[in-house]
Amino acid sequence: MALTFTLVWFAAAAGADTLRIGVLDYSGADHPLTDWTPTMEALDAGLPGFDVELVALDIHALEAAVAAGTLDFLITNPGNYAELEYRYHISRIATADENLPVASTLVAVDPAPAGLADLAGKRLAVVATEAFGGFQAMWRELAEANPGLPGRIDWVVTGYPMQSAAQAVLDGRADAAVLRACLLEELQAAEPEVYGRLVSFEARSDPESGCAVSSRTYPGWPFAKMAQTPPDLAKQVAVVLLQMQDGNVWTVPVDYQPVHDLLRALKIGPYARTGPVSLSEFFEDYREWLFGIAAALAFWAIHSVRTETLVRRRTRALDQANAGLKHEIAERHRIEEEERQHRRELEHVARLSILGEMASSIAHELNQPLSAISTYAQGCLMRLKAGRLDPGDMARASEEIAAQADRAALVIKRIRAFVRKREIQRTPVDLSEMVQDCAALFEATTHRAGVRVEMLLAPDLPTVQADRVHLQQVVLNLVQNAVDAMAAIPPAERRLLIRTAVEVDPLRGEGLCLSVRDRGCGMNDAALDRFAEAFHTTKPEGIGLGLALSRSIVEAHGGSLRAERPQDGQGLRVTLWLPIGEEA
Repeated sequence: MALTFTLVWFAAAAGADTLRIGVLDYSGADHPLTDWTPTMEALDAGLPGFDVELVALDIHALEAAVAAGTLDFLITNPGNYAELEYRYHISRIATADENLPVASTLVAVDPAPAGLADLAGKRLAVVATEAFGGFQAMWRELAEANPGLPGRIDWVVTGYPMQSAAQAVLDGRADAAVLRACLLEELQAAEPEVYGRLVSFEARSDPESGCAVSSRTYPGWPFAKMAQTPPDLAKQVAVVLLQMQDGNVWTVPVDYQPVHDLLRALKIGPYARTGPVSLSEFFEDYREWLFGIAAALAFWAIHSVRTETLVRRRTRALDQANAGLKHEIAERHRIEEEERQHRRELEHVARLSILGEMASSIAHELNQPLSAISTYAQGCLMRLKAGRLDPGDMARASEEIAAQADRAALVIKRIRAFVRKREIQRTPVDLSEMVQDCAALFEATTHRAGVRVEMLLAPDLPTVQADRVHLQQVVLNLVQNAVDAMAAIPPAERRLLIRTAVEVDPLRGEGLCLSVRDRGCGMNDAALDRFAEAFHTTKPEGIGLGLALSRSIVEAHGGSLRAERPQDGQGLRVTLWLPIGEEA
């Protein structure tokens, strides 16, 4: 009688005879109502004075209803219950005793990731960060596997219902998803053509349900009363729940310590930090970082001491070596200066040697203007003695005498410039004009040897920055070698071709090319390999310095000197290449 009076009083106080039971909706409004229908029917039968109404709400709406006091009881997941218990002082009166585990399952499209570590850098879909089986249970496993792993995962929050997380994987918006245990099996049984592509990974089989689970299991869903719900009504409801044999099976409230351990490990719910962090908590949170920083500082200290010691030791060694290094540098400068002086001496000797070989040519060059002067002078003298002095003839004779004297002076000037020892003086040089000037020096030599000289000199060539006398030395040396190479062939075949042109080097760009082609005996492969090598010569009386000095002169001007066999007959072609507009 007392119990019945209490129930009637509660219904009147509530203004209705309806018991509103909030149910957490994790997969769509129809599913929770269907899942808990046996419980509603049992309460309808066990409480004849009340109409039982199940209200499906998502996790946020459920908390709002609890806060507003519009519910009498609720059925929710363990994590949500622990937080609502802390905030709104609800209390559980029974725990669901079903064969469905409260856990998380990782799913992906086959091939799935091999393990938890492979989720780093991947997109992982979850229904909500407040979901217990859909997020928090798996969060704990990831954090315990590697504390930094959750921070390296790209979380994709899809919102309710929970199958939306699985759909995100199928749509390509996520690489994997976290589902409530057994939801994958339910979705595949209902719509195999849609969810058949999904597979679980990092999972084990639950012994009671046979479902794949990827986390540890937790106590079942609680049936809890609100703080304002009368205790007697709660007892009556608990009696009805514990007497159920079919459909939903309920048992006495079980220990929810594993749930609290999870919330405490993740520092969420009632264990979320809202005030100042203590030193011990700070150390606990950042223990790995602190150990790493301490190790880094210790390493830095050791490294600094070691570095300072090495610096001092090496500084002393450098100081000791510095005096020797200065002496070595001074000695090297002295040797380089001696080498430069020696090279200048060799170049001078080479020019004198070439001049000696061309002495007869020089004598011929000087003999012609001197003979002409003598002839004109004798002619004038004879006219004076004969009394046939004509002012016009005398003027022409005087002009010829002056011209021949200038010609002799020019020859002497060129010879003096050629043999004079001096430093390199680079000026703009027209290669074709320089070759024409050289012709006056080698003309007698080639004429005496019976060599016919052909010159194909390109007009309007760009100038090169070079020492004119040094280039003349190279040309005269090449001509003399060509003349010597044709000494053994018939005079009719002794032809020498000197050519200038613009040539592009594939590696160094545009330049000027001067080639000297003879019709002589040429060179074999061994001689070509050692072309212009110092002290190597093919002449019986040669000393092997002419071509070597010529190559050093050309290379000092930034150019190159090479020899090759012509394609159009016997002989040898020696090519001198110089860059345009550069000063070597």
